[in-house]
This record gives sequence, C-alpha cells and structure tokens, in this order.
Amino acid sequence: LKSRSVSRHIHLRPSAMAESLGNVYRSFVFIAFGGLLFGYIIGINSDVVTVGQLECKPGDKAGDWTSIGYGQCYTFGALEKGFLSSLNLIGACLSSIFVFRYGDDMGRKNEVKVGAVLYFLGAAAAALSPVLWGIYAGFAIYGLGIGFAMHAAPTYIAEISPARVRGTLVSAKEAVIVMGIFLGFFFGYVFSTNTYTGWRYMIGISGIFAIIMEAGITCVPQSPRWLVLKAVQSSSGGDLLNTRNQALMEEARVALQYFRAGAPPETIDDELRIMRAEIEVSVGTQVVKCTDPLKYPKPLCIGCGLVLLQQITGQPSVLYFATNIFKSAGFGGVAALSSVGVGLVKLLATLFTVWRVDQYGRRFLLFVGITMMAAALALIGTAFIFRECKADGVSLKDCNAEDIGLPQGWAIATVAGLMFYVSGYQVGFGPISWLMISEVFPLRIKGAALSIAAVVNFSSNILMTLTQQVLQDALTPAGVFFGYLGLSLVSLVFVYAVVPETKGKTLEEIERMLAGKSVREVQPSAIGA
Repeated sequence: LKSRSVSRHIHLRPSAMAESLGNVYRSFVFIAFGGLLFGYIIGINSDVVTVGQLECKPGDKAGDWTSIGYGQCYTFGALEKGFLSSLNLIGACLSSIFVFRYGDDMGRKNEVKVGAVLYFLGAAAAALSPVLWGIYAGFAIYGLGIGFAMHAAPTYIAEISPARVRGTLVSAKEAVIVMGIFLGFFFGYVFSTNTYTGWRYMIGISGIFAIIMEAGITCVPQSPRWLVLKAVQSSSGGDLLNTRNQALMEEARVALQYFRAGAPPETIDDELRIMRAEIEVSVGTQVVKCTDPLKYPKPLCIGCGLVLLQQITGQPSVLYFATNIFKSAGFGGVAALSSVGVGLVKLLATLFTVWRVDQYGRRFLLFVGITMMAAALALIGTAFIFRECKADGVSLKDCNAEDIGLPQGWAIATVAGLMFYVSGYQVGFGPISWLMISEVFPLRIKGAALSIAAVVNFSSNILMTLTQQVLQDALTPAGVFFGYLGLSLVSLVFVYAVVPETKGKTLEEIERMLAGKSVREVQPSAIGA
C-alpha cells in the first residue's frame, strides 16, 4: 500500500518521457537478439536436414558417424531426422533446468552474455566440423544458448521497460524471433543451391549474429529491478547500511538513469524507492526455494498451459518441416522460396499484434488467432486427403516421395492455408503466450517459474519435432493436421475457462487478481510496475 501511495505522486514531464525510452529500445535490440538466433535455427532447419544438404540424394554415397570430409552427406531414418532437428531444443531444455536453479543468482545480463557465447560456439562447431558427431555436438551447444537467452529475455525486457510500453516490447520479442525465422528461410533459400555444403554457410551466418549480440549486451547495464532485489535480499539481517546493500542500490540507480535517460534525478529516486518498497512487500528478504513456484498453481496453469498448447497445435511441425511440406504439396522446385513467403507472412502478422496488443487485449487476440489456426488446419487436412502420385500407374503407397503431390487447386489451397495458419499463430499464441508468462508470475518466483514454463515449452517442442515424421508416416499428413485441429479446439476452451485478461493492469494488480480477487475488483492504474 505504501508503494502504491508513493507511485501516485510520480509524473514524468512529457519531454522526459520522450527522452527516456531511447536506451530501453537500444537495449531491447541486443536482449532480443537471443530470440532472433532461436528463430534463425528454426528457419534454416528444413533446409539443413533435407535432401541435397545433410541428407543424401538417391544413389549418392553416404558418410557414417566417424567418416571425415566437408562434402559428405548422410542417410537418416524418420526418428534420426527428428532427433537431429531436436538437438538444439534438447540443449535448450537442459540449460533451462540449469537456470531454474541458478538464473536468479546470475542476473539477466549475465544469462544473455552466456547465451551469446554458447550460440557462437555451437554455430562454429557445427559449421566447421568434418564429422557427423561434431555436427550433432554443435547443434546441442547452440541449443544450450537458446535456454539461457530465452529465459532471460522476457524478464529482462519487462524489468527495464516503463509500464506504458511493457506489453508492446515483450510482445515485440516474438517479432524478433519471427524475423530470425524469416532470415533463416531466406538464407536457406540463398544457399540451397550449394549441394552438400550450403548448410554450413547457413549455420555460419548465426555465428556472426552471436558476435553482434555479445558485443551489444556488454554495453547494457544489469536490470535495475534485479539489482534492487539482490539489495533487499542482502539486508536480511535488518542492516540496510551494509556495504553490499549500498553498492547494489548505487548500481541500480546508475542502471535506472541509463534506462530513463533524460528523466530528472527526483524521478529516478522516486522510481527506485517504489521499486524497493514493492520488492520488500512482495518478495521479502528470503531466498526463493525451487519448490516455491508450486505454491502458485493458477499462474503455473496459465503459463505452462499456454506454452504447451502453442506447441502441440502444430506450429513446430509447420516451421521445422516447412520446405518438405511445400514439396508434399507439389512445390518441390520452389519449396525453399515458398518458405521465405511463410516467414514474411509471420513477420507481418506479428507486427500487427505488437501494434494492437495493448488496445485489443490478450484474451481477444488469443481467441482470434486460435480460431484462424483451426480454420486453416481444417482446410489443409482436407487438401491432403487428395494427395496423388504423379507417376503413371503407381499407387500412392508405392510412390516415391518426390513424385507425391496434390492436384493444382488443392496445392494452392494448401499454401494459402499454411499462410493463414501461421498468421493466426502470430496473432495469438506466438506473442501473447510469453507476454502472459512475463505478467502472471509474481516477482519472487518469476525466475524459477519462467524456467518451468521454458522446460514445458522446449520439451513439448522436442516431442512434436521427434514424432512429426513418424506421425505423418502412421496417420498420413491429413490425419496429423486433423489431430492439430482437435487440439486447437481444446485450446479455445482453455483460453475461455482459464486465461484472464491482463490488459491495462499493473503487475501488482495482476498478482492480486490471480490470488483470488475478481476481475471487477481490480481496476487498472495509470502507472504500473
């Protein structure tokens, strides 16, 4: 209550408000670079693990696990291909478990820096390895970087952003991920003509991005809120004047001045006092235990439910195998270029959501996006019923994969459906899920809870990627897409019954709402945490 009474007396001058966001935006770029590199590996995957790159063309000699050479290709079974595509996700899952325990001790900035180093090492190892086991190791190391970077990003961005732009910037992180996917599709297309070596250039590009990320984040201060949290925890004995406490508070003041450049000193001091008062009330001086997130079942259900449903409704399968899906639809000659179009559509849809999320609200956009996905999946599933073999006199069962296609009308409908599907995902699940996660978890358990949500996200993504080819072989593509349609309908019910609207509310108000008060009891405030 004390912190809320103080907050009512803070009014930034219009000139200060305008000047104070420049460093926030610049910092956002380097923090969100981790998302760009996550999206990039998703985008290039379907052009790396495909015939003519890592996978051999019919009749070409295949290498084995230990054979040495830079122009080699390999043969993969369905599970092997899914495992290779999932290696970066397995690495991300493992590092998410690590940051569950140690992330809050490291700090947001250090997590991002470690993520950038691992991105670079993984890209270099995979692109330069002359043996298959080295390529596998490179993808796994790259995945470790995903876990660190993606755990830190939403919290880091939310903590440095003023309330008036928090929703927009956290949602914009998803736009950066989509930009990475688009760039992955683009470079996949550019290097797709370099038989058996193009994939090395695709991966090598990500190493350059990682260097830019590391150099940029080095110049960004730690999160002021994290520094204040550490200061509060360091004063557990009641000594507010201990040296460590004072040093952390001074570092927090300097960091806040950076992120609020141009704001008068009294505004910085007031915001810092409010920050400390809120943290003392909501967090206290006790160190968070690993089991503490389980004391908040409703936020956990919302966060983990959203990231689980966003994966099992088909999004990873569409992206990781986009090029091969276009080949199945009969666009084999331009499949890689078609995937670039998917990336562009995703980017435009995400930018729309970022632009309108604080106007339309989270629940509304989830309903619209999931409904679009369901309609698209119904169309795609129907279209794939009509697959046929282009070779005369050969049944679909005995047909070579490169000869399977769709009648022209249905092929065009499938591509349109894929575009509509990814648009729906980017209107709803894509940006909104991680925005909700950054909002619904109380500060005292946010780091650990985000790790749990990340593990659920990456684990379900791994499961979908590993089983994609197996499911298509067992159920046919049509059966798989109809299965995703059913799960999309389940998602609509989940959003209606479980997910609250958080638009216009401070983090404190959201915490009270999820603790049991009705939505009508919680009125939005002009100034938020």
